[in-house]
This record gives sequence, C-alpha cells and structure tokens, in this order.
Amino acid sequence: MSQEKSEQNNAYLQEIRIALQNRGFSTSEPTDDFFQVSLEGQSLCKVMGTGSVRYSKSDVITEGQNDALHQVISTAYTVSEYMRLMEEAPVLKADGLDEHYKLLADYNGTVLVGHPTSFGVQFITWDWCYGHAAVTQGHQMAGNYEAAKQDFAVRSGLIDKRMLFSPDQLTEIYRCIQDTLDHQYDITFDQENMLKDTQEQIIDIVPDLDQRVQRAMDQEETTFSHPMM
Repeated sequence: MSQEKSEQNNAYLQEIRIALQNRGFSTSEPTDDFFQVSLEGQSLCKVMGTGSVRYSKSDVITEGQNDALHQVISTAYTVSEYMRLMEEAPVLKADGLDEHYKLLADYNGTVLVGHPTSFGVQFITWDWCYGHAAVTQGHQMAGNYEAAKQDFAVRSGLIDKRMLFSPDQLTEIYRCIQDTLDHQYDITFDQENMLKDTQEQIIDIVPDLDQRVQRAMDQEETTFSHPMM
C-alpha cells in the first residue's frame, strides 16, 4: 500500500472512530488498518481503513446487536462519503476563513462547508454576502453530516421545509404505527406492509429512535401517574 493511500485510510479510520464514539460505541486504537468496535463491553465488528465493516455471526445474535451493526455500517458509509468529498472539495474563499474550510456544495446563494478539527469534521451552512466575498448567517451542525445536508437543501430552496418531519414528529409517527400494529386494527395486508415499511424508513433516519421512544414512554407514564388537578 502506498504511503498516500495509507494516510488516507488512517484519516478515514480516525473520523469513523470519532463518529461512532459520539453514538455511544467503544472503539480500539487502529492497528493494521482496522479498529474493533464494541457495545456495552461486547465485541461487535471491525471497521477497515477502506470504510468497510467486517463481523462474525457469533457477535451479532440479538436484534439489538443487529440494529447496532446496522448503525455502524450506516455511519461508516456516511463518513466515507463526506471524507471523499472533503479530499476533492476546493477551499472556500471568503473573508476571515483559512484554507481548512472546504466548499462541499454551493447553490442559490447558500454554501455547505466542511472544517476538519480534532473533534472530527464540523459542518456549517452559510449564505453568501458582499458579492460572494464573505459569508454570513452560519448554522453550525457540528459533526452531523445528514443534518447539514438537510439544512443546506432547505436554506438553498432545494427542498420545501414543510415536506420535512422533525425527529420528534417521526418518533410519534413510529409509535402510532406500532400501536396500530399491536392492536390488530382492521387494516388490509397491503396497508400493514406499508406501515411496516414506513417504520423501517424511520429507523434508518432517526439513529437514536429507541432512546426517543423510551423517553416518550417515560414521559407518558409520569404524566399519567401525576394527573393535573
């Protein structure tokens, strides 16, 4: 492996490690172009320098472990996507910014920018001002690439904000669907499949769905146990 390729893989590994640690996973130090991922003290999988994920079937038995593996794979894919973009992106030329701010997207007066830091790549959206000489109205998205893309799409006019659901809204939709499925309401087979497919979509786009559902249930329990007078 060339030195350039090795450095690229190491950069991928470090970025993926940061992203996974932010999601509650434990990771080992990278060795031999991979690192180990664990959850709650149990070995789960390995992430390779290329961004691929390898695992043993004996480590993924329960539904929770399978969901966790899916989250690792999704995270590795997302990080690999934006790291490739960061390598190819030009520097954002705007007053007050150095060469570490990379221009990932530019449309209709709005830009999406990536900024590498010791905490991982940080994403920001800005509006151009002063004839494209400077930027203003920054929205800081930390390391949340998906949120940054969505914010860019809304700010630039690519997507109507009214067409988007917030994580809280999606959580309630998921819970209502589950209630419908659990109580065996009079619905058709096609309707049932559509509801299940909708739940799968929500699971994919709300990474902390389980925690959100649990918080909502705990809040309901508290409300019902302390009724308002």
